[in-house]
Amino acid sequence: MAVRPTVQIGNPILRQVAAPVEDPAAPDIASLALDLSDTLADWRRRTGYGRGIAAPQIGESKRVVFIRIPGEEPMVLINPEIVWSSQETFTVWDACLSYFTLFFQVERARRVRVRYTDSAGRPQLLEAQDDLAELLQHELEHLDGRLAIDLVTDSRSFCSVEEFEKRLSRAGAARPPA
Repeated sequence: MAVRPTVQIGNPILRQVAAPVEDPAAPDIASLALDLSDTLADWRRRTGYGRGIAAPQIGESKRVVFIRIPGEEPMVLINPEIVWSSQETFTVWDACLSYFTLFFQVERARRVRVRYTDSAGRPQLLEAQDDLAELLQHELEHLDGRLAIDLVTDSRSFCSVEEFEKRLSRAGAARPPA
């Protein structure tokens, strides 16, 4: 439908708990999902980054997340919640479309189980590990008013996108989920 401006860090909506969606099949939710898709595609086209986006990031305080991993079918997760996380964790590079110039390391559960409703109103259960698990954790935190920047494991890991590209990505660091 439309590429929407991405809300940036400091905007209070990023710290609010998003409202549950009452009717996942409602036209306004389908429209929101398309806007999330278009906005994420625009980010990816312009920056090379972007695998997921949450509704609060485009100014909508609703529990909706859109995921598009290259080579996979896109997913719309409505009212998602993590119902299980592994105790095993790993450290990953993270970034966010709402503060794209900052990259840093966070610790994430290696595996998660997410319950959500799809856009047709059907309940779903998704088991994910590694890259998808960390992406889901990042995006679902947005729905609870939490940001990955709150979880930095070592403040010395902060770097700019330029420095990450120049130095760290060449050294084999995984690309952040922005």
